[in-house]
Amino acid sequence: MDRIIYLLEYEKSVLILGKPGTGKTTIIREIARVLSDGMKKRVIIIDTSNEIAGDSDIPHSGIGRARRMQVPQTELQHQVMIEAVENHMQQIIIIDEIGT
Repeated sequence: MDRIIYLLEYEKSVLILGKPGTGKTTIIREIARVLSDGMKKRVIIIDTSNEIAGDSDIPHSGIGRARRMQVPQTELQHQVMIEAVENHMQQIIIIDEIGT
């Protein structure tokens, strides 16, 4: 937890890479929770594969107060990202994976 806060205090972009099963999604959820709950930032998650916040009507509790935007089709990811920037006044945008 302290390492995550230390990293986030720099307010720079963060890229998380790793093999399957190494905890990337867990780290992203924790980052979203720390930013939204602990640091009181307005956070939105662009959830292309519904892996971070889940695919139900109620987002995964691990993301804290962060909001999420589901991407209906992978090829529409860029449109959802633009909508997040233009319409939702977020301070932080978390994108689960960059595809097309």
